[in-house]
Amino acid sequence: MATVTKAALQDLLTRRARLKAPRFKIRMADDKWIGAVVSDSFKGMTNLQRQRRMWKAIHAALDDDAAGEVGLLLAYTDDEWDEPLEGMGLARLPRRRARRKAG
Repeated sequence: MATVTKAALQDLLTRRARLKAPRFKIRMADDKWIGAVVSDSFKGMTNLQRQRRMWKAIHAALDDDAAGEVGLLLAYTDDEWDEPLEGMGLARLPRRRARRKAG
């Protein structure tokens, strides 16, 4: 059973990573919190800087066992989060026709 709650993780990231107006899209998967953290506080930062900012906050607030309950967290700005993924347009893939058995 996890000792770190979703609310506690969101609160510690908001306060300790000094995130302004964050949105969290996190969930528990295989006993780890995973997902996305969306905030314009990440603007102008590289992916590595974003990760360091979040993990510094996590390690400052949690012991090693509790920090081990946090898995992959990806950081996005508001603009990045609202941008459609490349290749995920509205075009549909052509339908395959079922092959008829010869015979």
